Amino acid sequence: MQRFSLLPLTFAATLAACASLPDPAPLADAGPAPASYRAHGTEPFWSLTLTGRDMVFTEAARPGQRIVVPQPRVIIGFAGEIYNSSRIGVNIVHTACSDGMSDRIYPDKVQLRVDERSFSGCGGDPVRSEARLADTSWSVLAVNGRATGGGPRFTLAFTRDRLSAQFGCNRMNGGYRAEPTGLTAGPLIATRMACPDMRFEDDAGRILAQPLALRTLPNLDLELANAIGSIRLRRQN
Repeated sequence: MQRFSLLPLTFAATLAACASLPDPAPLADAGPAPASYRAHGTEPFWSLTLTGRDMVFTEAARPGQRIVVPQPRVIIGFAGEIYNSSRIGVNIVHTACSDGMSDRIYPDKVQLRVDERSFSGCGGDPVRSEARLADTSWSVLAVNGRATGGGPRFTLAFTRDRLSAQFGCNRMNGGYRAEPTGLTAGPLIATRMACPDMRFEDDAGRILAQPLALRTLPNLDLELANAIGSIRLRRQN
């Protein structure tokens, strides 16, 4: 009887011992993958990727050839970030940049040194039109290629969802809707003052009445254009 009575006790002790074991520790979290940063340039065409672990440089003139070096610790400069290695040096400056080949605007200018050669280009993700236009003021340089002379009576300004403009005479304002590469304005409401020369205003009003494409020029002037004509702007703020 004693021999049989030990079995329940032993089984209970085993259960108790198992119950007291701690839960297995969870696997260590590897953390998020490092964010990558991309830059590119034209004439010559090149690209650079900072993966968080490596810096990878490619050049269109040398297809199949890549230069890969470990990404060094970042140096925080006055206007951006700096990465220096023996073969690749990167200086990122946080200011608007146009690559001169597309309508896109990038948030950074990038100066690059690769094996004693120098390159320049743009970096970061393109800035959407909505973000580029909101809370900005522009001087109207030309309408349909004809210079306005600028000044306080030739302006175009954007808030988050409205625009206000003056093309030499009356003031006009109304809503607008921005897309990645263009905008649609209106309907626009204007004052009704008569002026000796209203050609700029008449032309601009017809242009703004149709959907517009946004084109950033190499010097960062902005052109609004459609089949009716074009308005060239230069940023004031």
